[in-house]
Amino acid sequence: MMLQLNCARISRSTPSFLTRRAGQLRQSSRVAQEHDVLLLRQSQPRSLAKFQLSPSLRPDTVVKLSHGATLRGSDIIGRPIPSVVTDSKGHVVRLSEVTLSQYLTNQPRVATPIYPQDATTIVSILDINVPVPGEDPEADAGPVLEIFEAGTGMGSLTLHIARSLHGANPPVPHKLRQAMLAAPYKAGLLLRNTATDESPINGAMPHAQELESPELEAQLQSYRASRRAILHSLDINPSTSRKAHGVVQGFCRGRYLLNVDFHLRTIKSFVESRFAENGRQPFLSHAVLDLPGSADHADLVIQAIRPLGKLVVFFPSVTQVLEFITWATETKQKIHLEKTVELMSSSWAPGFTDAVGGREWDVRIVTPRKVQREAMAAAQAASDGNETVSDTVVAEPKTVHVCRPKVGHLVGGGGFLAVFSKRMTRSQSDQDGQDLTERSAESTSFLDG
Repeated sequence: MMLQLNCARISRSTPSFLTRRAGQLRQSSRVAQEHDVLLLRQSQPRSLAKFQLSPSLRPDTVVKLSHGATLRGSDIIGRPIPSVVTDSKGHVVRLSEVTLSQYLTNQPRVATPIYPQDATTIVSILDINVPVPGEDPEADAGPVLEIFEAGTGMGSLTLHIARSLHGANPPVPHKLRQAMLAAPYKAGLLLRNTATDESPINGAMPHAQELESPELEAQLQSYRASRRAILHSLDINPSTSRKAHGVVQGFCRGRYLLNVDFHLRTIKSFVESRFAENGRQPFLSHAVLDLPGSADHADLVIQAIRPLGKLVVFFPSVTQVLEFITWATETKQKIHLEKTVELMSSSWAPGFTDAVGGREWDVRIVTPRKVQREAMAAAQAASDGNETVSDTVVAEPKTVHVCRPKVGHLVGGGGFLAVFSKRMTRSQSDQDGQDLTERSAESTSFLDG
């Protein structure tokens, strides 16, 4: 009878091997692959867990962890996500997917970033709604959706916008995507100095890669020509632009890379070259400017925006918003101010973070040290007496609630967004009305027939 009770107790408290195995299979929908960037959580006794991003994984990659420990890429590649491995010092390391905000916030700083919460706000303002290829024949036959961003910076806003455009473009062939992840950059394309109006132009591919065969190169060019949505990300700093290209390529194994055309040139050089090709016709759906002296460059950008397209300009202070509005009014720019939005600053703890926005709070349930000591003393006294521990009822330690905002932590974000819309000219408005009348007449004729 005792044996049966013990077996029943074990079966209730400890899952069987088959149950654990089934749980692993349910959770392991994918495995770590080459070129993945993962979130690593290193644990050890009597120490807080340490979080960090892995580098882009290769079999020969050596991942340096805290406490002098390391992991080999070959120990991670092929493991289910999530799962647990052991580092060189015997510490447990948990592998999991990295979020976009974690990935961007913990990149090395080469420029002041647009934090994830602010980038999300900008994407929401642009209100990008794109059909998948083949879903809407009218959209497929229309012009390509082109969004302009200057400057590229660290690539934070670049990745957010590229992700929002992803559904509009056809799938990237698997072999091409794998080849681009492993290919080195072509030599001689990157400028040595800051780009000027007179700098040599490398088209939309200053970070072109050396693919292993002409067939892959032809496949890349064919894919680029088939895209229905493109982000033009422009910067004049060669090293910053190259780093941003690597950041975009490193997330989700380059999933969003081909949604972006990187340009290493000035705004004047880019816009004027496109105007020379299309007879000075507007070609941008929206534009975002985050650079010093926005008014010095905005004139050409406004000309390039299609009617009713949005121009979003970031400013550190509200007085700079007023200066830009004054410039737009005095120079009679064909835009009107929709709204000015303040971006709220956020706080987060030093070290690894995700900086998703808002004010971080400390909310937990804890047992005070004094109560812990009293509980341990009571248990020790019971064990030293005549009664056994199993016969003694020790009161559960009382807990208290901690609920307060965290202070003394890092603060980031903030600033202002001025959101403008491109006005329609009278001739454009009249033409739209005429087109609508003709389509309505055609529809009525079809119904009458």
